[in-house]
Amino acid sequence: METFVALPDPVKIALTSVVVWLVSWGFAQLIALIPFLSFLEQFREPLALAIAAALIGWVETAVPDAYAGIAVASIQLVLVILAFFGVGAGLKARGVKFFK
Repeated sequence: METFVALPDPVKIALTSVVVWLVSWGFAQLIALIPFLSFLEQFREPLALAIAAALIGWVETAVPDAYAGIAVASIQLVLVILAFFGVGAGLKARGVKFFK
């Protein structure tokens, strides 16, 4: 019987925050296109948390324990890249110039 990887809590929290942001952005875009759907706003957080829990559960069961280190490092790399682009976009919106 194979054991499966258990993601560390900081990775779970980061994945949850990314999913909440993505679902919030998706709802904002949908409501901007179709204002009648504004009643869906109340379902944003429960839906995002359910999707995040399903994603974390899927990753934990899909990756065998032998690849735990690689899987966690890969997920952390993706999260760092997302954070880098998020911070870069925020700084660019504030007028910070990166290159001369």
